[in-house]
Amino acid sequence: MSPHTLEHTRKPGWKPAPDQEMYQSFTVDEDRERTNQHYEQPPVFFQRITGGEWNVYSCNLWDSATNDTESQEAKLDLMARCMDLKPGARILDVGCGWGGPLTYLCKRYGARGVGLTLSPKQKAFAEARIARHGVDARIVESHWHDYQDDEPFDAIYTDEVIVHFNDLGGFFGKSLSLLRPGGRMVNKELHFTNAAHAVINRATLPINEIYGFTGNYRTLAQELAMMDDAGFDVEEVVTIPRWQYAKTLARWQGNMHEHRAEIEEAVGTDYYLKFRRYLKLAAMMVTSPLFTVNVVVGRKPE
Repeated sequence: MSPHTLEHTRKPGWKPAPDQEMYQSFTVDEDRERTNQHYEQPPVFFQRITGGEWNVYSCNLWDSATNDTESQEAKLDLMARCMDLKPGARILDVGCGWGGPLTYLCKRYGARGVGLTLSPKQKAFAEARIARHGVDARIVESHWHDYQDDEPFDAIYTDEVIVHFNDLGGFFGKSLSLLRPGGRMVNKELHFTNAAHAVINRATLPINEIYGFTGNYRTLAQELAMMDDAGFDVEEVVTIPRWQYAKTLARWQGNMHEHRAEIEEAVGTDYYLKFRRYLKLAAMMVTSPLFTVNVVVGRKPE
């Protein structure tokens, strides 16, 4: 199926069940349970798929990169620039995964970090990685809604995480309260090019399903409006060409094939095949003209 046919995969008369739609509101406990359906897999599963030193589970940059590690570091360097990272800066990674990005940013730029995750397996793996690299960072198993801190942050960032936040306005408000005056909020995310495209079809249903139906894709305009309402000054929007995501997903599919035996041993053949199908559908989605990939930089007023 061509990427450009994504908008035609919703057949007349077909519609998802109410519990399969986007924009569902969940309690913190429900959010944790649904999110962990995806992330509470054995860490080796995601290690082998994402590859590289930092196991970045999102779109990476391939302008000059020749391998997974270089592409991951290129994207993380972009995030660091957007955060204006300097030695000693205190950063918060919301949805920190297995701790690769946070560890790299603390090691490369001399930052101090906190990472939030809902997954006990992610937390344990991330803490081992932090200890191995000897960086100044810690991992907290907490929903963003519940997290509190006595020391303000210089920057807060997310990387393809806010799509899972139904209460995105509430998240931006919470982030503003955790930042020092002049601190930066950096979010990288997929966006619909038009709100009319925000429908579940037969192609996107399995994508939403694999994330526990926590999908909340929005337009860039909607995200910017929510940041404005929360009180942020929007300083910059960086658009990442869709081919970068296509290349990332192609690498993941290649990594799955290369490490199939080990991955199947970790999660079983059925989940291996389900995830391969998800990656193929995701590649169709991210290369569709219905989406853009953007990094949005906001700043808390002085």
